[in-house]
Amino acid sequence: MLTNTRIASADCDNLIDEVFPAEALITLEAAMKGGVKYPELRKLVASWLNAENRRVHDPTAFVTSCIEIVFAKIQREHDPSVLNERLVIHYLLLECLGRVPNVRQGVTRKRFNEDVVRGRISCERGRAQAGKLIHSCITKCNAVPSRAVVRLIETFSLDFEDLCFSTPCAAKTAISSYTQLLLDDGKLSSALSIIMHFNLDEFASIDTLIVFARGKEYSLAQEFVQCLDSDTRRSWIEFCMVEGDNEHSALRYAHRAVVAFKLEAEYPEVRIKYFQSTIRRMIFKGQFEAALKHAGAEFELQTTVIETLAEIGELAYAHEFALRCGLDFWCDPAQLENLVARRRLMYFQLPEELCVVFVDDERTLLEAAEKFLFNQDVIGLDTEWGASVGEDSDKADTGNVATLQLASRAGVVIVDIPKIIDTCPDALERTVGVLFKSRSVLKLGFAVNEDLRRLAKGHEAFAVVNSCVDMQSLWKLGVSKARGSKQLMDTPWGSEEERSRYQPIGLSTLVAVVLGKPLDKAMRMSDWSKRPLMDNQITYAALDAWTLVEAHRMILHSHHDVYSTLISNVCKSHEL
Repeated sequence: MLTNTRIASADCDNLIDEVFPAEALITLEAAMKGGVKYPELRKLVASWLNAENRRVHDPTAFVTSCIEIVFAKIQREHDPSVLNERLVIHYLLLECLGRVPNVRQGVTRKRFNEDVVRGRISCERGRAQAGKLIHSCITKCNAVPSRAVVRLIETFSLDFEDLCFSTPCAAKTAISSYTQLLLDDGKLSSALSIIMHFNLDEFASIDTLIVFARGKEYSLAQEFVQCLDSDTRRSWIEFCMVEGDNEHSALRYAHRAVVAFKLEAEYPEVRIKYFQSTIRRMIFKGQFEAALKHAGAEFELQTTVIETLAEIGELAYAHEFALRCGLDFWCDPAQLENLVARRRLMYFQLPEELCVVFVDDERTLLEAAEKFLFNQDVIGLDTEWGASVGEDSDKADTGNVATLQLASRAGVVIVDIPKIIDTCPDALERTVGVLFKSRSVLKLGFAVNEDLRRLAKGHEAFAVVNSCVDMQSLWKLGVSKARGSKQLMDTPWGSEEERSRYQPIGLSTLVAVVLGKPLDKAMRMSDWSKRPLMDNQITYAALDAWTLVEAHRMILHSHHDVYSTLISNVCKSHEL
């Protein structure tokens, strides 16, 4: 694409000796419209500025002249797509300038309670031109976005003396007024960047922190408060504690501040209040076991778990958890029995006659494989991880596989992966490894890639998995095809609800659509590394694998041809 423009690359010196700002921008705009990606654009600009084949006499002056044109265009044009294009060019030019050797020099700047070293553009002419642009942006009502202003200030590391005011004091007054406008307009990230860059001590107060909190930017407040004095830090913690009655994030950042500033002894109630709020949020999300683990052995937190469960009507769980913690909890036995029965009616249950076995040694593994897995043409697989629990537990990549569930229509085998790997790893090769490598056995998983990746990290028996179907991917493909064909509207993925779905379906929802009821996911966040597993953990683990087999059977029976085609499209092998 770039070869059709006047300036294509550093190799075209025979066509033109110098690149000028106006035509350089025309080249960049044409390239962007032609679909050229950012890395290639960066290479092009770098070729103009590169010292060996430099296409401009003064890189700093060239870039500032380009930005001056860009800012003028931003003020004339109001199309959001065009604005975004201008900003990309602005950032691109500044990034490339910062990478030119010897253009920047390290300088020490004051940032409230510390000194920091920052790169500074050393060309006086370019700094003057950049300062003039900033002067215009902060004194006139123009359309240049604040984030572009901030990027220019930070790249050049401008000081008050660079901003073309009569005195540095006048420059500070103008910058402070501009910053206050940003705070009033809710452009909080840009405001903080300017406050930190120019060390604007008039904003170093609890009032500014409260503005960030009111704008739901607690992370910005936390970043700023680390630069402030101890009294302001304490005021921030106390403010967050009050806000925490209605805003969980406030408690999170109060706790972070207490830990960061080593004030646990002064504010012991912060941790308890934050943990109690976290526990309540977990329970409201259905993460009952995770909430109990989060409480640990602390009586006050265990009580919060049980009281919150009772508050939302989960008396069965409240009763069970109280027994496990050795706490008193009373509820009417008849009411408790009714609640348990009602919950069972709400969610899909394993057939009573289905055999589920837990294996943790060579003998039981070999026997279970022979009885339930070998000579089966379809196997459902799922894993549970011994991951950390808490608010961000879903983001953790620290958990190893705690159990592997393998289901057939004959039964479900739950494999204690850590125990088997530790005591009889060779047995995995002769059982699960054979099953995984077989091309004649269809393996069904759900969002299975991460399960397989973690399994492969644990043992080489899981490194190759042939004939594997991800039911989530299959469903997504079915929905996509149903959107374009009225003939597929009678399929499970062809309903109006599914055709309007643009987020990946969850297993519980898939089970509800195909088998009539959703899965009870309350045990999802329980401690899967603890032994022995509880009965309801065993049931939960078995259900996730077995429902894949049952859903597969139901769909295959009702929509054989269409479903078989989808399977052939998504069935693949994994080598990890």
